[in-house]
Amino acid sequence: MLFLNPHKKKLDNIYNKIAEQSKDSFYLKKDQIKDIEIYREFFQLNLIIILWYMRLKKINNKYTNYLINKLIKDLEGMVIELGGSETSFRKKIRILVENFYGRLYVYSDLFDGIESLNKQELSLVISKNFNQKIDTKIIYKYIKNYIPDIKKMDINDFWKLKFFKK
Repeated sequence: MLFLNPHKKKLDNIYNKIAEQSKDSFYLKKDQIKDIEIYREFFQLNLIIILWYMRLKKINNKYTNYLINKLIKDLEGMVIELGGSETSFRKKIRILVENFYGRLYVYSDLFDGIESLNKQELSLVISKNFNQKIDTKIIYKYIKNYIPDIKKMDINDFWKLKFFKK
């Protein structure tokens, strides 16, 4: 349990940094689309990048589970705030969580081989995994900028929130 764990506060800070990055991303700042769905999808992408890093660096699975559980709790709150009915609540959450885990699997494999991936392959994955119409060139550039840097990042820098700096 993370209740008394000293990393809980750090994990909360990591989660907040992911949310901040998603809100402040260059894509949203350009006012191309201001939509809660786009924010949610960007947030999930940024969370997946961090979860991928944590797996890569063999950071304790209970920490990744904590971040995923926090996401699920936030998704539940979002569905309630957006007026989701109690009868369809569980179904909506299940679909959102299944989609997240599908993306986590696909993007994690993708990030593992990012150096050898061509633009067309990555663009195809992006277009299949974003529900909204998004310029895949922007997401491609975003991923290509962050993944190599995050892959090289030291674990101490990770815990000090020194990621998503560009």
